Amino acid sequence: MAYIEPLFRAWATRMGFHNKQVLVAGQKIGIKNTTTASLTYRGKRELTLTERLAMSAVRAGLQPWDPAYDDVLTAVSPAAPDATSE
Repeated sequence: MAYIEPLFRAWATRMGFHNKQVLVAGQKIGIKNTTTASLTYRGKRELTLTERLAMSAVRAGLQPWDPAYDDVLTAVSPAAPDATSE
């Protein structure tokens, strides 16, 4: 059976983090403590959808959203349909 690298470990490696920087990598996506970061890094804990989306955002170099930054985002990629419109 082939080895499948845990997603968080693969992402952290591609971001340039090494195994002594697991918590620092985790903090980039909202993981707050060493135990959770370590479990996730070893594949013993599944990532949430929010964490996986954060991994994509960090990898793409996105900044935290705010109304002023929305113009920058929509210039790069068209906005998703407004959830309030029909």
